[in-house]
Order: sequence, then C-alpha cells, then structure tokens
Amino acid sequence: MMVKLKSATANLNERLGADCKFPINGSFEPISGIELLLQDMQQLLLTLPGERVNRPQFGCYLKSMVWENIEVAASQGAVVINSALSNYEPRIKVLSVTSEINSNTSLIIFNINFLVKATDSALNLVFPLRVGSALSFA
Repeated sequence: MMVKLKSATANLNERLGADCKFPINGSFEPISGIELLLQDMQQLLLTLPGERVNRPQFGCYLKSMVWENIEVAASQGAVVINSALSNYEPRIKVLSVTSEINSNTSLIIFNINFLVKATDSALNLVFPLRVGSALSFA
C-alpha cells in the first residue's frame, strides 16, 4: 500500500485555511496559508465591533481612535490590537505590539510580532494608522 505524502505548502494551507483574496476585483482569486492569515488579521483590525452580523463583539476599536491625541492613539491602539488578536485570531500567539509615532505626518506605525501556531514561526505585521487632521479621504 502506497501512502501519498502532502507537501509542506499543502499541509500549511490545510492548517491555516483557504478563502478568497480581498478586495474582489472582478474575479474570485484564491488565497491560503500565510497570505490568508495576514489578510484575516488586517480585516480584524479594520472591523469595528458591531459591524459583523451575528458577531457583535468581533473587531477592534482601532478605527475609532483616528481623532484621538496621537500619543493616546498610539498607546491605546497597541492595547486594543493585542486584545483583538488574542481574542479573535486562534491561529497566532501575539508576542508584542509596539507603536512608533511620526508627528510630522500624523502616522502611527504598529509593529505586531506574533507566532504562527501551525508552524511555530515568528512573523511581524506592520500596520499603519493615520490620525487627526492629516486624514485624507481622496
């Protein structure tokens, strides 16, 4: 009897899941593995609690901080990011969330260090947030 072994990529994709790539631009493009995990993390951080039907607690209050003082948004943003990822993303373990402020551009850069449980590998997600009067909706 011959046993077919899965490749490391297929095994990782199976453990982390598969879905469609966002935004959908005319066609449904599949996404899986680490790319899917990073996309899901970004969607979680950009979703305000109450926006998801049947999951009123799901999300992160980060977007509600855009009009806060930049120092407050940086420190509280790191806390809410850590909380949201710890509560709603079971595929990772958050190691640390730090923030860097650029006062000239009103930009906060959040550095999210995390461990992917399926592979036991450490990764970093850089997540920018622009706050205050420097917001641009163009």
